[in-house]
Amino acid sequence: MSTVLELNRKLGEGAIKPEIIQQFERLKESLRHVNEDSVDAKDIHRIEEATNQLLEEIRASVSGDAFPSIYEGEWH
Repeated sequence: MSTVLELNRKLGEGAIKPEIIQQFERLKESLRHVNEDSVDAKDIHRIEEATNQLLEEIRASVSGDAFPSIYEGEWH
């Protein structure tokens, strides 16, 4: 979720539909109230898969070099 929000910031306003960003912002706020013990590995896997799918769709909609890296650290 933070990845999508950060990517939106780097791509610039409007690159990702505002409705999608609003949903992610609401999700981020809602997750503050979720007990970590209530989330299991399957839940995390589903969230990761959905996020990866969304990122691939965003990548496909952004032309080539315009897709920024959100990781600013050293690659291993």
